[in-house]
Amino acid sequence: MNLTLYGVEIWATALLFARIGGMLMLLPGFGEPAVPPRVRLGLALAIAIAMGPTLADRVPAAATTAFGMAAQVASEVLIGVLLGGAARILVSALATAGQIVGLEIGIAFAQTADPTQTQSGQLVAVFLGVMGVALVFATGLHHMFLAGVVGSYEVIALGAPAPVGDAAQLALNTTAAAFRVGFQIAMPVVAAGLIFRVGLGVLSRLIPSIQVFFVALPLQILGGLVVFALGLSVGMLIWLDSIRNYAMWLR
Repeated sequence: MNLTLYGVEIWATALLFARIGGMLMLLPGFGEPAVPPRVRLGLALAIAIAMGPTLADRVPAAATTAFGMAAQVASEVLIGVLLGGAARILVSALATAGQIVGLEIGIAFAQTADPTQTQSGQLVAVFLGVMGVALVFATGLHHMFLAGVVGSYEVIALGAPAPVGDAAQLALNTTAAAFRVGFQIAMPVVAAGLIFRVGLGVLSRLIPSIQVFFVALPLQILGGLVVFALGLSVGMLIWLDSIRNYAMWLR
Protein backbone atom coordinates (compact mmCIF):
# COMPACT_ATOMS: atom_id res chain seq x y z
CA MET A 1 0.00 0.00 0.00
CA ASN A 2 1.43 3.36 -1.08
CA LEU A 3 -0.96 6.18 -0.24
CA THR A 4 0.35 9.72 -0.73
CA LEU A 5 -1.03 13.18 -0.02
CA TYR A 6 0.76 16.14 -1.62
CA GLY A 7 3.82 13.96 -2.07
CA VAL A 8 3.83 12.72 1.55
CA GLU A 9 3.53 8.98 2.14
CA ILE A 10 0.71 8.63 4.64
CA TRP A 11 1.62 5.21 6.06
CA ALA A 12 5.30 6.03 6.62
CA THR A 13 4.41 9.39 8.15
CA ALA A 14 1.81 7.80 10.44
CA LEU A 15 4.33 5.30 11.81
CA LEU A 16 6.99 7.96 12.30
CA PHE A 17 4.52 10.38 13.86
CA ALA A 18 3.35 7.73 16.32
CA ARG A 19 6.80 7.26 17.87
CA ILE A 20 8.00 10.87 17.55
CA GLY A 21 4.76 12.19 19.02
CA GLY A 22 5.03 9.84 21.99
CA MET A 23 8.60 10.98 22.63
CA LEU A 24 8.05 14.72 22.24
CA MET A 25 5.10 14.61 24.63
CA LEU A 26 7.54 13.58 27.40
CA LEU A 27 11.08 14.70 26.53
CA PRO A 28 12.65 17.41 28.74
CA GLY A 29 12.00 20.90 27.45
CA PHE A 30 9.55 19.84 24.75
CA GLY A 31 7.29 17.75 26.96
CA GLU A 32 6.64 20.27 29.73
CA PRO A 33 2.93 20.62 30.60
CA ALA A 34 3.22 24.37 29.99
CA VAL A 35 3.83 23.64 26.28
CA PRO A 36 0.42 23.15 24.59
CA PRO A 37 -0.12 19.57 23.35
CA ARG A 38 -1.04 20.89 19.89
CA VAL A 39 2.37 22.56 19.63
CA ARG A 40 4.15 19.36 20.64
CA LEU A 41 2.16 17.22 18.25
CA GLY A 42 2.54 19.78 15.45
CA LEU A 43 6.32 19.71 15.89
CA ALA A 44 6.22 15.90 15.91
CA LEU A 45 4.25 15.87 12.65
CA ALA A 46 6.71 18.28 11.03
CA ILE A 47 9.66 16.11 12.09
CA ALA A 48 7.89 12.97 10.85
CA ILE A 49 7.28 14.52 7.43
CA ALA A 50 10.90 15.68 7.24
CA MET A 51 12.25 12.25 8.23
CA GLY A 52 9.95 10.32 5.91
CA PRO A 53 12.23 10.27 2.83
CA THR A 54 15.28 9.29 4.93
CA LEU A 55 13.60 6.29 6.57
CA ALA A 56 11.38 5.31 3.63
CA ASP A 57 13.34 2.10 2.98
CA ARG A 58 12.88 0.98 6.62
CA VAL A 59 9.12 1.38 6.76
CA PRO A 60 7.46 -2.04 7.16
CA ALA A 61 4.59 -2.99 4.93
CA ALA A 62 1.15 -2.17 6.28
CA ALA A 63 -0.93 -5.02 7.65
CA THR A 64 -3.79 -6.28 5.55
CA THR A 65 -6.42 -5.50 8.21
CA ALA A 66 -7.37 -2.35 10.06
CA PHE A 67 -6.68 -4.02 13.40
CA GLY A 68 -3.22 -5.03 12.23
CA MET A 69 -2.41 -1.49 11.11
CA ALA A 70 -3.70 -0.11 14.42
CA ALA A 71 -1.48 -2.57 16.27
CA GLN A 72 1.56 -1.39 14.30
CA VAL A 73 0.82 2.24 15.08
CA ALA A 74 0.12 1.44 18.75
CA SER A 75 3.45 -0.38 19.02
CA GLU A 76 5.28 2.70 17.75
CA VAL A 77 3.37 4.92 20.19
CA LEU A 78 4.34 2.59 23.04
CA ILE A 79 8.01 2.71 22.03
CA GLY A 80 7.92 6.50 21.91
CA VAL A 81 6.27 6.72 25.32
CA LEU A 82 8.83 4.31 26.79
CA LEU A 83 11.81 6.24 25.45
CA GLY A 84 10.38 9.64 26.34
CA GLY A 85 9.16 8.41 29.72
CA ALA A 86 12.67 7.32 30.70
CA ALA A 87 13.89 10.88 30.11
CA ARG A 88 10.94 12.24 32.10
CA ILE A 89 11.90 9.98 35.02
CA LEU A 90 15.36 11.54 35.01
CA VAL A 91 13.75 14.99 35.17
CA SER A 92 11.91 13.92 38.33
CA ALA A 93 15.29 13.88 40.10
CA LEU A 94 14.89 17.65 40.51
CA ALA A 95 11.56 17.22 42.30
CA THR A 96 13.12 14.59 44.56
CA ALA A 97 16.00 16.92 45.41
CA GLY A 98 13.60 19.79 46.04
CA GLN A 99 11.49 17.75 48.45
CA ILE A 100 14.57 16.61 50.40
CA VAL A 101 16.01 20.12 50.61
CA GLY A 102 12.64 21.55 51.65
CA LEU A 103 12.33 19.04 54.47
CA GLU A 104 15.88 19.67 55.66
CA ILE A 105 15.67 23.45 55.82
CA GLY A 106 12.11 23.55 57.17
CA ILE A 107 10.11 24.95 54.25
CA ALA A 108 8.59 21.72 52.96
CA PHE A 109 5.06 23.14 53.20
CA ALA A 110 5.87 26.36 51.33
CA GLN A 111 3.98 26.31 48.02
CA THR A 112 4.21 28.50 44.96
CA ALA A 113 2.92 28.51 41.38
CA ASP A 114 4.89 26.16 39.12
CA PRO A 115 5.04 27.57 35.56
CA THR A 116 6.34 24.28 34.16
CA GLN A 117 3.48 22.21 35.62
CA THR A 118 0.64 24.81 35.48
CA GLN A 119 -0.10 24.11 39.15
CA SER A 120 1.35 24.83 42.57
CA GLY A 121 4.33 22.95 43.91
CA GLN A 122 6.87 22.81 46.71
CA LEU A 123 9.02 25.96 46.68
CA VAL A 124 12.48 24.45 46.19
CA ALA A 125 11.20 21.78 43.79
CA VAL A 126 9.59 24.47 41.62
CA PHE A 127 12.83 26.47 41.61
CA LEU A 128 14.87 23.44 40.54
CA GLY A 129 12.31 22.47 37.90
CA VAL A 130 12.36 25.92 36.30
CA MET A 131 16.15 26.00 36.41
CA GLY A 132 16.34 22.53 34.86
CA VAL A 133 14.16 23.52 31.89
CA ALA A 134 16.19 26.72 31.41
CA LEU A 135 19.46 24.77 31.49
CA VAL A 136 18.20 22.22 28.96
CA PHE A 137 17.72 24.99 26.40
CA ALA A 138 20.71 27.09 27.51
CA THR A 139 23.15 24.19 27.12
CA GLY A 140 21.72 22.95 23.82
CA LEU A 141 20.49 19.63 25.21
CA HIS A 142 17.23 20.07 23.31
CA HIS A 143 19.24 19.68 20.08
CA MET A 144 20.69 16.44 21.40
CA PHE A 145 17.22 15.17 22.17
CA LEU A 146 16.04 16.02 18.66
CA ALA A 147 19.02 14.05 17.36
CA GLY A 148 18.04 11.33 19.82
CA VAL A 149 14.58 11.16 18.27
CA VAL A 150 16.23 10.31 14.95
CA GLY A 151 18.73 7.98 16.60
CA SER A 152 15.98 6.05 18.36
CA TYR A 153 15.38 4.24 15.08
CA GLU A 154 18.88 2.81 15.40
CA VAL A 155 18.16 1.69 18.97
CA ILE A 156 14.77 0.14 18.10
CA ALA A 157 14.05 -0.49 14.43
CA LEU A 158 10.97 0.98 12.83
CA GLY A 159 8.16 -1.55 12.96
CA ALA A 160 9.85 -3.71 15.60
CA PRO A 161 7.66 -4.92 18.49
CA ALA A 162 7.93 -2.97 21.73
CA PRO A 163 10.71 -4.50 23.88
CA VAL A 164 8.74 -4.87 27.09
CA GLY A 165 11.50 -6.66 29.01
CA ASP A 166 14.18 -4.15 28.03
CA ALA A 167 11.75 -1.31 28.74
CA ALA A 168 11.24 -2.59 32.30
CA GLN A 169 15.01 -2.69 32.82
CA LEU A 170 15.35 0.80 31.35
CA ALA A 171 12.66 2.12 33.69
CA LEU A 172 14.38 0.46 36.65
CA ASN A 173 17.77 1.93 35.76
CA THR A 174 16.45 5.44 35.13
CA THR A 175 14.39 5.41 38.35
CA ALA A 176 17.46 4.38 40.34
CA ALA A 177 19.52 7.05 38.59
CA ALA A 178 16.86 9.70 39.29
CA PHE A 179 16.84 8.94 43.02
CA ARG A 180 20.64 8.87 43.10
CA VAL A 181 21.01 12.19 41.29
CA GLY A 182 18.27 13.79 43.39
CA PHE A 183 20.00 12.76 46.58
CA GLN A 184 23.36 13.96 45.26
CA ILE A 185 21.89 17.40 44.59
CA ALA A 186 20.49 17.56 48.13
CA MET A 187 23.49 15.90 49.80
CA PRO A 188 25.24 19.12 50.96
CA VAL A 189 22.08 20.27 52.73
CA VAL A 190 21.53 16.82 54.26
CA ALA A 191 25.10 16.68 55.60
CA ALA A 192 24.94 20.24 56.96
CA GLY A 193 21.56 19.50 58.55
CA LEU A 194 22.94 16.42 60.29
CA ILE A 195 25.84 18.41 61.76
CA PHE A 196 23.48 21.22 62.76
CA ARG A 197 21.11 18.87 64.58
CA VAL A 198 23.96 17.20 66.43
CA GLY A 199 25.07 20.65 67.57
CA LEU A 200 21.54 21.44 68.72
CA GLY A 201 21.45 18.25 70.73
CA VAL A 202 24.67 19.16 72.50
CA LEU A 203 23.37 22.70 73.10
CA SER A 204 20.11 21.45 74.61
CA ARG A 205 22.09 19.26 76.99
CA LEU A 206 24.41 22.06 78.02
CA ILE A 207 21.61 24.64 78.44
CA PRO A 208 18.36 22.74 79.17
CA SER A 209 16.37 25.92 79.71
CA ILE A 210 16.97 27.29 76.19
CA GLN A 211 14.12 27.09 73.66
CA VAL A 212 16.05 25.21 71.00
CA PHE A 213 13.27 25.21 68.41
CA PHE A 214 12.80 28.98 68.37
CA VAL A 215 16.54 29.59 68.27
CA ALA A 216 17.28 26.94 65.66
CA LEU A 217 14.56 27.52 63.07
CA PRO A 218 15.81 30.84 61.64
CA LEU A 219 19.39 29.54 61.62
CA GLN A 220 18.22 26.29 60.00
CA ILE A 221 16.46 28.13 57.16
CA LEU A 222 19.24 30.67 56.59
CA GLY A 223 22.07 28.14 56.86
CA GLY A 224 20.23 25.62 54.71
CA LEU A 225 19.67 28.14 51.93
CA VAL A 226 23.33 29.20 52.04
CA VAL A 227 24.56 25.61 51.81
CA PHE A 228 22.03 24.85 49.09
CA ALA A 229 23.21 27.85 47.05
CA LEU A 230 26.87 26.84 47.44
CA GLY A 231 26.27 23.30 46.22
CA LEU A 232 23.66 24.09 43.57
CA SER A 233 26.02 24.50 40.61
CA VAL A 234 27.68 21.12 41.17
CA GLY A 235 24.33 19.42 41.71
CA MET A 236 22.84 20.80 38.51
CA LEU A 237 25.94 19.76 36.56
CA ILE A 238 25.44 16.21 37.86
CA TRP A 239 21.82 16.31 36.72
CA LEU A 240 22.72 17.71 33.30
CA ASP A 241 25.31 14.97 32.89
CA SER A 242 22.70 12.27 33.55
CA ILE A 243 20.34 13.86 31.01
CA ARG A 244 23.16 14.22 28.47
CA ASN A 245 24.18 10.58 28.89
CA TYR A 246 20.64 9.44 28.11
CA ALA A 247 20.46 11.71 25.05
CA MET A 248 23.81 10.32 23.86
CA TRP A 249 22.47 6.78 24.31
CA LEU A 250 19.50 7.60 22.12
CA ARG A 251 21.77 9.02 19.45
